[in-house]
Amino acid sequence: MTNFYFHNDPSELPAYSVDWHPVQIYKTHEHDKTKCSKASRALLDKVRSLGVPVDANAIDLMTIATAVTAADTFALRDKAADAWSRKMHLYIPVKDVQLWSTLSGRLISILNFLTGDQWGFTFFESSMELPKPISSDNAKEKRNSLKGLNSVCLFSGGLDSAVGAIDILNGESQYKPLLVSHAYKGDGAKQEGIKSLLKSGFGELSYSIYPSLMDGLKGQTDISMRGRSFNFLSMAVLGIVALRNANDDPSISTIIVPENGYISINPPLTRRRIGSHSTRTTHPYFLSRLEKLLQDAGFHVKFVNPYQFKTKGEMLADCKDQAAIQKAVPLSVSCSHWHRRNIQCGHCVPCLIRRASVHHAKFKNDAAYENQGLKFILKEFKTRDDLQSVQTAIIRLNKKKDYRAWLRQSGTLPEDADIRKKLESTIKRGLAEVETFLEAEKVK
Repeated sequence: MTNFYFHNDPSELPAYSVDWHPVQIYKTHEHDKTKCSKASRALLDKVRSLGVPVDANAIDLMTIATAVTAADTFALRDKAADAWSRKMHLYIPVKDVQLWSTLSGRLISILNFLTGDQWGFTFFESSMELPKPISSDNAKEKRNSLKGLNSVCLFSGGLDSAVGAIDILNGESQYKPLLVSHAYKGDGAKQEGIKSLLKSGFGELSYSIYPSLMDGLKGQTDISMRGRSFNFLSMAVLGIVALRNANDDPSISTIIVPENGYISINPPLTRRRIGSHSTRTTHPYFLSRLEKLLQDAGFHVKFVNPYQFKTKGEMLADCKDQAAIQKAVPLSVSCSHWHRRNIQCGHCVPCLIRRASVHHAKFKNDAAYENQGLKFILKEFKTRDDLQSVQTAIIRLNKKKDYRAWLRQSGTLPEDADIRKKLESTIKRGLAEVETFLEAEKVK
């Protein structure tokens, strides 16, 4: 087990050892990169620049999200006993120790489901002063930009989030959103390119937790990022709190999570992918449990996925501004590997679903891929796994057509029978899109 200890004051951190990993959070003190790792150095300044007060429980939530993101990044899966499921215990400073200690058991269960790891938490009292809004002209302008907004929309720079933003801001919608984004390396430029296509006004909240290892450990980071949606959704909650305070409206609660229904469920393509090998970042079971936990923590937010029953191809074909989405396609990123070489691989599961969706929508302009052709991928041992897994799932389901049992392997589904039927239909159509694309590419 790895113990991660977090504090804003580095003098309160233990020394690094095999069992203890010290991480300085926030920029209240100078950082000594020889003694501890770091994360969320820019967050407090970003909160102050909003020009509105932010509640202590929202800062607590972001502190927890920072800790989870840092641990998820710093703990290597290949060092786990089974080379996947890690054991991590996080020591985290918060203002409301009793609240988060009471909720810790449920938080552990939710994160275990999300990441496939074994989490543990110890909360202790934070001595850090809460960030106060600054009164600069820029902060006033930022505060004014939040007025009149009534929701938060996640905006990653991916193709689904591009459809979501375009549908809301290029057509008639009841929502006036704050776009919340987390800019990993290279994401910012993608996000800005898509934002330039949006016709209506919107607010923005973007920052990066940016976990960075101490000297001596550089390069030893994990890239599976199974916990990224907890970080993203925590940022969205912070955005909701800011909107409520800027508008003096406690009823603001909607967090829009634009994700196609296939990837949302993401049933495991083969038996060995059961569990966290198939990501659960927007699975309805995860979102519903997190929503309930957040409500019990006093946040009262509501997650809404308008595309739960649409495939990725249907999202593109039905987008309200076809000219805008076609321009957004080559600007967006879907690949699970693209941060490695700053180009989408073309053959991972997200790339295959993306390419199938572009084919389904009959769009001609897609992004560049490292592997544009797919035929030779099947001959490459290091790159063929995802494509072979997709083909295996297609063959198996064409024979048995047991979609219902397949869906259950990804996690608990809603009890409503009609919703289950809709989800089953969405998965069928999503896989059919991939099959049609592969046939067009003559990949067998």
